[in-house]
Amino acid sequence: MRRIETALLVDDDFAFRTTLQSALRRRGVRARTAASVDEGATALQDEPVDLIVVDQRMPHGDGLEGLERYRREAPDAVIVMLTGFGDIPLAVQAMRRGADLFLTKPIEAERLLREARDVIEQPRGGAHLPPVHATLNLEEVEKGAIAAAMQQSGGVVAKAAKLLGIDRRTLQRKLKRMD
Repeated sequence: MRRIETALLVDDDFAFRTTLQSALRRRGVRARTAASVDEGATALQDEPVDLIVVDQRMPHGDGLEGLERYRREAPDAVIVMLTGFGDIPLAVQAMRRGADLFLTKPIEAERLLREARDVIEQPRGGAHLPPVHATLNLEEVEKGAIAAAMQQSGGVVAKAAKLLGIDRRTLQRKLKRMD
């Protein structure tokens, strides 16, 4: 079985990427970092990797823009799209562009590696087909989107519901189930 020995972390948040880099290194993974999609593409030309973790929202080009590029540069790598603001359409778009996994922040290194190993263990499709295995925890994505909307709205349910494009009562029911 192929192992995850090298990783590239693409995220504009210095603290997050260096913390995750340190956690991966403690687990025996040689992890490098990049602060933008373009830096990530350059790093892939320098040395191949087994795992690419890319943030969705970055100021100089979001991670979605880099997915197809990264897939071309590293066709055998496990590509993980990370976001703090996940929703179902975004997850589907990420998978279509080449992500193997769509996970929400924050993420622990152990979980990230476990999910990536699950992808490696699954057979892949042909060179032009999307990966056969894609982890998408819809409940986790929904919770992340709700939490982000609640934070952005200052905890006001009506404002958060408007940001999410759902009825206020629907959001209240979802929040009650999350407790």
